[in-house]
Amino acid sequence: MKKIHALLVTLLFGFASGAGLFALALLPSPEVLQSERRKPAAPPAFSDLRDGSWMRNFENYAADKFPLRDSFRRLRAFTALYLLRQTDKDGLYLDQGHAGKFEPLNETAALRCAEMIAKLAANYPDQQVYYAIIPDKSIYARRDFPGLDPARLREVAAPILDELTEIDLVPALSLGSYYRTDLHWDQAKLRPVVEALGDRMGFTPRWDFTTQGLGAFHGVYAGQLALPLKPDEMTILTDGVTDGAAARYFDAKSGEFVSGPVYHSGKVTGRDPYDVFLDGAQALVILENPNAETDRELYVFRDSFGSSIAPLLLPNYRRVTLIDLRYINARILPQYVTFSPGADVLFLCGWQIFNANTWMT
Repeated sequence: MKKIHALLVTLLFGFASGAGLFALALLPSPEVLQSERRKPAAPPAFSDLRDGSWMRNFENYAADKFPLRDSFRRLRAFTALYLLRQTDKDGLYLDQGHAGKFEPLNETAALRCAEMIAKLAANYPDQQVYYAIIPDKSIYARRDFPGLDPARLREVAAPILDELTEIDLVPALSLGSYYRTDLHWDQAKLRPVVEALGDRMGFTPRWDFTTQGLGAFHGVYAGQLALPLKPDEMTILTDGVTDGAAARYFDAKSGEFVSGPVYHSGKVTGRDPYDVFLDGAQALVILENPNAETDRELYVFRDSFGSSIAPLLLPNYRRVTLIDLRYINARILPQYVTFSPGADVLFLCGWQIFNANTWMT
């Protein structure tokens, strides 16, 4: 009886393995893993046999192409977080309805990023220079996750950036300031942040915005967790300034600026709905307020968080120039941007920039 049982198990395992390999051979690879917002792994090449990476590359390729991939990812997440009651799944967690991911602070990267900012700031002696670090939402979670420690990050960065004016955003934010399914902050919840910036930078925020809903928004963590999380609501804030603003986007191919809207509402159904704000990843964006009551100008060295807060700052400035050093080298910046004397310069970025030092110099 035991032999029959063992034989049946062997046959069943062989059938399942064979069916899986057969499916992998016949089914086409998806162009994009939609839920994870990335391209699938490429099939291994014969040249990978030389360095022994063929099997590892094949495993990644097979896992990405597996027809029931999302179902098994969902089952794994459900088992880890609900059945086994683990704190997280590969650093991804659920807390008070918010999905997030915690990472330990990389002090070496943070130190180098602070040094880079200090070096850049030295180029602007005729401007008022500020910096603000956007904390990860994990610090507002009910649990004490082993991720970002804002106090420690401040200890690392502050001595190097002591010539700049710091703006502490931790008190201006809360868990509710962020999307539940994404790492970014929710534009509709940023009034305390704008007020904190205005208090240090010397302007009184105007808040005459109207909230416009664009539909459901599934953030990056929803896909990474693979759980059926309730989507966020994508909203934008508009007023006469944002409606009448002139937005210009740098085109790297032509080296020229191209006109466009402040909000790209059609992006809400695209691969990354957060691209609604200033068309997503952009090296340089210039926003002009033709009806400004002031001649003040603002230059913001930013990451993706800056895309959603920039329209809220525009009522207080004649021009806001956004610079993302992940997509343009600081050495060629003077070819395209001239910093006006007396203007404000703000280094505003999420702590992920400090933790990975992904800005180019």
